[in-house]
Amino acid sequence: MVGESPLVLIAGDSSTERAVLAQWPGARIVGVFRDLSLLEYMASGIRPDIVAVDVSIPCRGETLESWVARFRVAHPSTTVSVVDGSPARAHQAAGEAHAPLAVLGSQTIVIWSPKGGVGKTFLSTNLACAASLATGGNAVLLDMDLCSGDVAVHLDLLDGPAITDLIPVLPDLRPEGLDKYARKHAPSGLNVICGPRQPELCDLVTPDVVKSVLSLASKRWGLTYVDTPPDMGSDVVGECVDAATKIVLVTTQDVSSLKQCRAAMDILAKLGIPDSTLAVVVNKASRDSLMPVQKVEEFLGVEIAGTIPEDRKAAERSVFEGRPLALISKHDISEAVWQVLYHLSPGLGRNLPNKKQPRRRGIFW
Repeated sequence: MVGESPLVLIAGDSSTERAVLAQWPGARIVGVFRDLSLLEYMASGIRPDIVAVDVSIPCRGETLESWVARFRVAHPSTTVSVVDGSPARAHQAAGEAHAPLAVLGSQTIVIWSPKGGVGKTFLSTNLACAASLATGGNAVLLDMDLCSGDVAVHLDLLDGPAITDLIPVLPDLRPEGLDKYARKHAPSGLNVICGPRQPELCDLVTPDVVKSVLSLASKRWGLTYVDTPPDMGSDVVGECVDAATKIVLVTTQDVSSLKQCRAAMDILAKLGIPDSTLAVVVNKASRDSLMPVQKVEEFLGVEIAGTIPEDRKAAERSVFEGRPLALISKHDISEAVWQVLYHLSPGLGRNLPNKKQPRRRGIFW
């Protein structure tokens, strides 16, 4: 029997939330999600009294009825309520009694730098692995730096399918069909669509192929991360930018990298990309640099979304082992990566079990 102040997770939107508050005025709503996989992951840690699911919520690969039946088997002590939030009207006072909630939906996060050597792929793999841990595997990393294939090297995924394998079936491919062409990074559960096995095959991946794969991936997984080539004029980068809900610009503290980062920001502004879509991350950050983070912010004219401290030895070892540092607790780089993840996807990591909050570290934070 549900008590007077039940703990509630919601799959839906603000109208679903209002419907829940109308039915259970004392409900303690701890999360509103637009993705059932994210809700399932959070439910395993929170153990809510009620899970309220909007009748219109999209289900991947199954009906809503089958999802509810499966969830009830896995969580027999949780009440599952299917809600039609569209006609629901709650009292204004009920809505004001609850703090604003971060609503998580599908995101396509593009990691880019116009300059090579800044650690773009290192950040891409670490962020994507952290996101996979946070969502129970509901994340994918697409290697769109097609001529390098560095994602497979960083994650030690040297055998398996590649993006070129799906091109013949792409016109008829459904979102769930991407599973066949994704390699699985076992330590994190991350799904990875790897680049071509040989550089000479990269021309097979046309901008139309990139556009289709991005669309399918965003429908199949909740969080899509995209590693891109360091090329301002690339059509591949253009398609990725068009699909992005967030663009992470990676720079270091050296003047050349900062100048190219600012040039990239100017180009994106001319393309009509809003400032709210951009997030600048300083990689390989050193407190001994002549360009501390404060000066970097002044030079670029933006607030830095995060800084990843330099630890060359640890970074090289992690690539050699195929185990991103984001998977290692109590490491400075790991804490910095998770902080960037929280910035990009607010609320994503609030209820992660046993995750130490990043500590403040001098000039970097």
